[in-house]
Amino acid sequence: MLAACRTAAPTRIARVPDPLAPPVAGAPLMTAQVEAARAAVAAAEGGNFEASESKLRQLPPGHPVWALASLEVRFLRGESVGGQALQLAAGVPSYGSAWGFAAVAARREGDLRGALTAARRAAELQPEEGWGAVATEVEGALTTTLLAEGNALLQGGDATGALARAREALEVNPGTASARILAVRALLALHDTRAAAELVPGIPDTPEGLELKGSVAEALGQWDLALDLYSRLPAENPRRCELLASARRHLRLINAPPYLTEALASKPLQRKGLAAIVAWEAPGLGTRTSGSVPVFEDVVRLQESREVVTVARTGVMPGDPIAHRFNPERTVSPPELAATLERLGKVLGKPAPRWCSDGNDGCLKLPEVVDGESAAALVRLMTGGGGDPCAQR
Repeated sequence: MLAACRTAAPTRIARVPDPLAPPVAGAPLMTAQVEAARAAVAAAEGGNFEASESKLRQLPPGHPVWALASLEVRFLRGESVGGQALQLAAGVPSYGSAWGFAAVAARREGDLRGALTAARRAAELQPEEGWGAVATEVEGALTTTLLAEGNALLQGGDATGALARAREALEVNPGTASARILAVRALLALHDTRAAAELVPGIPDTPEGLELKGSVAEALGQWDLALDLYSRLPAENPRRCELLASARRHLRLINAPPYLTEALASKPLQRKGLAAIVAWEAPGLGTRTSGSVPVFEDVVRLQESREVVTVARTGVMPGDPIAHRFNPERTVSPPELAATLERLGKVLGKPAPRWCSDGNDGCLKLPEVVDGESAAALVRLMTGGGGDPCAQR
């Protein structure tokens, strides 16, 4: 009587999906075949592959359950079957356990894209089996991998590849701010400012986000917006002052006279251009003038005549008082630029510049050919030294 009443304990499968968990594809199996399928997988989990093969032979070849159980046994042997598992699941799209196993196998083999597709489908077919949590884990792993690849590509100069990784990460997880940030950086590198601006609204106002938004505003020429964004950076941000100073400078440039813009873009730089740059970069220089207004016959018709008078009266760029000439068209040489900067520092009460020689650190290096941008950069260093770079000038 005890033997007659005893019920067999259900076969337990722990490491791979139960091939008989509903929904199951294919024609209905007999009870003995159902038990054989489960027993085959359970035996493989226990390392008894001879018993597994014996049980598999009890199943009708070609049946989806036989196909899945066979792949699971091979998987438990240590074989790589992720690609075949994905093919099987795609061939029987309503078979929940096939999708679940495909997710497990593809994930173990590093195919996170395939694993994510399979886990999402398994979660739809078997919502109570925990595949939703698996999909979330794979989403995170795939997003992390894509972002790491994308950032490496961007650092290596491949902005197109970085953008592709960022967009794929956004498809996987649209709410990932770091993927949006990577996409914006890549688009800026590709000079696609409009596309970058479209992604900006989803970037949070973290220090990194504010700085990146400011970069997009700069690329659009919206320096007033860039200035506002940079002003919201934390005071301890190491680049805050530099960014604020640059935004203020460019905001001033919007209303600068055309001859200043020409001077900044010129190479080589002429004396009239250097006079305009010095007067513009040191707007308080005009209050330090003394003596009579010099008369230069060759600057009367110049657009830069006002600036020439300012730098000449302060002694920063003297002309020829005997010939009454400033020589505005003459090219500025590196030694002349150095002398101008030294005189500018003296007038402004700044420390004398240290010019670079072999082995010197923290020195100023003169360009081999003086152009507008390099001259303006050195003038800024002279006018800003020792002051508050965040202060409004």
